[in-house]
Amino acid sequence: MRLIFILSLISLPFFEIWGLFKLGGLYGWWFFLYIVIMAILGWQLIQDEKTLVFARVMDMMTQGGNLFSAVLGSAKNLLAGVLFLFPGVITDIFGFILLIVPIQNSMSKGPPPFSENRKNNTENSDDVIEGEYRREEEEK
Repeated sequence: MRLIFILSLISLPFFEIWGLFKLGGLYGWWFFLYIVIMAILGWQLIQDEKTLVFARVMDMMTQGGNLFSAVLGSAKNLLAGVLFLFPGVITDIFGFILLIVPIQNSMSKGPPPFSENRKNNTENSDDVIEGEYRREEEEK
């Protein structure tokens, strides 16, 4: 299995270059425009993820969520941006697949203890009784 992975990583640039020549010959300037637009989108995705990663981590910390899923989601988006930067259709397909596959929150069981959903559920539930409390002195 490891040998197949290594061989596919070594052969990927050759297939990308072959695809660049084939698709460039077929579509000409339109394919060049596609490569430039995908590189710009990849760079923008990396820049946006760099600015949002700390906000996501801080949001997960304050809500008591899973930090691993926040960091893994940011790393997934950064890798997709890097794949978009490489010229070629195969890496663009892999980057697009990375963007549409959601991160499963497998390390936590259920919602976080102080999440927004839990707060809203307690506010709307019928078992909450509101009232005032006053202590009366007992007379002896």
